[in-house]
Amino acid sequence: MDNRQLIMTAIDHIEDNLHQPLSVRSLSLFTGYSIYHFIRLFQGVTGLTPGDYIARRKITEAVRDILGKPCRSLLDISLDYSFRDYETFVRTFKRLLHTTPSRIRQKNNSELPLLLHRLCSHDLQQWTTQYTSPPQTVELGEIKLQGIQVTLNDDPSIINTAWRQLEGNMMSIPDRVLPEKFYQLGYWPDDYEDNRIVFLCGCELKDSIFTPISSPFLPNSSQSLLNMTIHTLPPASYLKFLHKGRSAEISATYKYIYGVFLPKTDHRLTLPYEFEFYGKDYLGPDNPLSISEIYIPISLL
Repeated sequence: MDNRQLIMTAIDHIEDNLHQPLSVRSLSLFTGYSIYHFIRLFQGVTGLTPGDYIARRKITEAVRDILGKPCRSLLDISLDYSFRDYETFVRTFKRLLHTTPSRIRQKNNSELPLLLHRLCSHDLQQWTTQYTSPPQTVELGEIKLQGIQVTLNDDPSIINTAWRQLEGNMMSIPDRVLPEKFYQLGYWPDDYEDNRIVFLCGCELKDSIFTPISSPFLPNSSQSLLNMTIHTLPPASYLKFLHKGRSAEISATYKYIYGVFLPKTDHRLTLPYEFEFYGKDYLGPDNPLSISEIYIPISLL
């Protein structure tokens, strides 16, 4: 079963359990992915995050019941779809449909709001891209990184700010490899909520006496005395992709990875991170000739 089929299996599982509590974490466990890569792959294949798909499908079926079961109370319908309380039900309605359950029942809307019907295999995303370079499979040993950690919500400029902060504090990292090797590490934390992704903008460290503590996110992580986070990535096998062009355009390469390449494979991505490396061919974020490297972990060594 390739990854595209596996995402379809996850969708079937959602559809069979719309009346039950559903979490993104339980779905990632069901499919055998880390939550980080399950979210990325689900969105690459469907165009929606799994949390958004679950919410929109529950609300869509609730609308059917509001219109088709006039004797059933709005509170009971909200409980039918496992909303923890009526207020949450109403807030979700407003967020997704820009209306309320009572207005739907009263038919005060000039037209029925846009609903999400069950996705079938032929509905899944078919990205068109001219990306032609196949990835390499590489093995890397342990990598220690130190840098500025930020949580991204809706403002991507926070990443640029983190890089500037790192540049200003570079001389305060005595154990850094010289010449410097720069990385951008990304992952969703275990307490995933909405689309909050955590980034570490950092440089590679030499072997040192520093001993990280256990972390739920990566095998080892801690705060350093310099108020910069240190992460240790485990020895692992990776798929190495190249992004050619400006850093602002790298999302197209990620769309290829998660929307085109990985769905056709049977790789099970169980490690909760990925990273970009900026080596000798990286000529700066705005240079169209820059080449940055994207590493997707596929297994521990």
